[in-house]
Amino acid sequence: MKLFIPLLACALLVGCTFLPYRPPQQDGAFPGLVDFVAQAPDHRVDVLLVHGMCTHDARWADETVAQLGSALHAEPVRPAGAAPAAMAADGIEIVERIITLRQGELRIKALLWSPLTTPLKRQLEYDLSARLPATRARLNGLAKDKLLDDCLPDALIYQGVARDTIQQRMAQAILRATGDGPPETPLLVLSSSLGSKILFDTLLRMDSGAQRTIDRMAYLVMAANQIPLLALADQQVAGANPGTAGAAATAIRPPDSLQQLLLKRRAGALPRNRSAGKLSLVAFSDPNDLLTYTLERERYAGLGVDVVNVLVSNAPTWLGLLERPDHAHTNYLLNPGVARMVACGEPRSARCE
Repeated sequence: MKLFIPLLACALLVGCTFLPYRPPQQDGAFPGLVDFVAQAPDHRVDVLLVHGMCTHDARWADETVAQLGSALHAEPVRPAGAAPAAMAADGIEIVERIITLRQGELRIKALLWSPLTTPLKRQLEYDLSARLPATRARLNGLAKDKLLDDCLPDALIYQGVARDTIQQRMAQAILRATGDGPPETPLLVLSSSLGSKILFDTLLRMDSGAQRTIDRMAYLVMAANQIPLLALADQQVAGANPGTAGAAATAIRPPDSLQQLLLKRRAGALPRNRSAGKLSLVAFSDPNDLLTYTLERERYAGLGVDVVNVLVSNAPTWLGLLERPDHAHTNYLLNPGVARMVACGEPRSARCE
């Protein structure tokens, strides 16, 4: 009897968990990786992965690529001669993998920028729950250790005095990852949370090398979009500019980094080809992710882009009250439903059968 009651309580809790957005719900159709491979001039595409806030390593890259490979029924392999993870003087690791399909080839490069911020975040390790002489409630401890001591500091570091240095290092890594791609080869970008902001900001400050990269972009997948939140740091408070009334100042909303990137892409100097045509932009959001925002379609209208928002569940919701915040924010590209939609599009491409 003593064992029965805890088991019953556990069973009831499990029965009260649900995934409201599995399968995902989207507000439009979009192609998948497999479609771009099939339609590319030489049946090859370049794929750039950029992680978001929180510490990531090569294991994240391998797990993400493995999910995409599973959705495509193909096994990712390391290119001949490529190191497991190559770190250059810029401090950013690049993990290279290839997925070969009957339609062609995905050449994947994952940028790991975590090594830039990890040394600074170690200053907070004294406050981890395991080291603290005081006792924290378990859920509070999980949130403090992961979200506040590991994830949020990445955004604070980037928005502070290290911003220029991070962008300079990122620019070097982007050129390493994309500089050898032919102009006609589509570039497919999968970025997450803070990684999207860093990527966009960096491309905007780069020279002709960035324009070549931007012109090749055909597919942009944003997981855990934080542009609306992070864009606040690029704006001035009302009344700060002489001659601007408070009400008028609040009504003026400057272009965010995504808008600026799309404008730069639309004004690209390269001749328009398949990879430089209309951009497919897909934003994945878990409504229980505290750090994500859906994209406002009207904000990006007329910029040569098709915007689709997709709602997903990255982890179970308990009793309709709580989804683990860390899993909600960090599990997008590890979510099989997300990987399937990225790989095969929606509706599911016949090429994935």
